[in-house]
Amino acid sequence: MIRAFVRHLQDLRRAEATVDTYVGMLARLDRTLPEGLAYACADELRAQIYVEGRKPATVALYRAAAKAFFAWATDEHDPWLDYDPSRQLPRARVRQRTPRPCTHEELADILARAQDPCRVWYLLAAGCGLRCVEISRLDRADVTEHVVYILGKGDKERTVPTHPAVWAAIRDLPAGPIARRYYDTARANRRDVQGRGNRHLAVLGHPSVTMHRLRHWYGTYVYQAAGGDLRVVQDLLGHASPNTTQVYVAAAAGAAAAAVRALPLPV
Repeated sequence: MIRAFVRHLQDLRRAEATVDTYVGMLARLDRTLPEGLAYACADELRAQIYVEGRKPATVALYRAAAKAFFAWATDEHDPWLDYDPSRQLPRARVRQRTPRPCTHEELADILARAQDPCRVWYLLAAGCGLRCVEISRLDRADVTEHVVYILGKGDKERTVPTHPAVWAAIRDLPAGPIARRYYDTARANRRDVQGRGNRHLAVLGHPSVTMHRLRHWYGTYVYQAAGGDLRVVQDLLGHASPNTTQVYVAAAAGAAAAAVRALPLPV
């Protein structure tokens, strides 16, 4: 049933990361439930999801995976099951995420010392706002001097302007995938890019910086350069909702303090 559900998600063009996360969580639930997913009752499912000490964000992901699975499995047009035990699962209260861009100093040091191909990947994340999955899908032909053609989540296409530093790093690369596996030069996937990129960041002495924090850096400083126009950042990052974009947009260091100092109050 889980394999069939995966095919369903793929038919819907769900993001690779979403499919991987859901499958992993459903497989764990299937192993830990007394009689597996297919025969779970509501109380058993709730007990396996709302585990003491589990972070609310993780609980929310388990709940989303379970509800998506059982909604599909009990669909009236092609049902596998006649009972949905996920209907009464309460929402998890997830704390609002805050932007976590790396600093200018961290990025400058990373780009000064990083080795290729990771350095190219870091430039694509920080200079074009690409996700790891988008870097893995990128071919040399997709990058021109002026525009980068991106295949994003859900196979949605978008373009972003090419930063001169990105073009300088990519223009002489050979045809084919930008990101290749180190052991056989075949196209890397999202996990390859994320894992190898983050490991190299740790080797460089920046274990708290991740590929995704480089994307946060892009969102933050594009927002400032665009005069605070959130829609511009939303389009560049490929977000369906501006609410998602707000997570990526942080105030620059010192900007909040400067704004407060500028208030016309008597001293």
